[in-house]
Amino acid sequence: MNFFKKLFSKSEPFIPTPTQTIPGLDPIVVHAVENLYSNIEDQQHAFTYLLNKAKGIDTLTLLAVLSIGINIMEKDPSLTFSYVLHDSGFTSMRAAEKWVKAITKSKV
Repeated sequence: MNFFKKLFSKSEPFIPTPTQTIPGLDPIVVHAVENLYSNIEDQQHAFTYLLNKAKGIDTLTLLAVLSIGINIMEKDPSLTFSYVLHDSGFTSMRAAEKWVKAITKSKV
């Protein structure tokens, strides 16, 4: 019975709650950066990278870049954004949201 309850129940939608607003980046991307990098300088580096290198790239791909790691992208410039998206395993925005939710630190 529990199996069917999980299968057919609707899960709560994930609502990102970033502490900053970064023009040009969706709130879920900002939220992911804030939870991946606790250091303000590292966050600023990530925001700068995403804003400069990823203009015109969709939110799903930006989250894939974060999941792979910006430092890996910088060390290997041959990596393309489409490869990163494929390699991340994010088949949908729902999968990316699940990843962001998993990395979100609890606010206790």
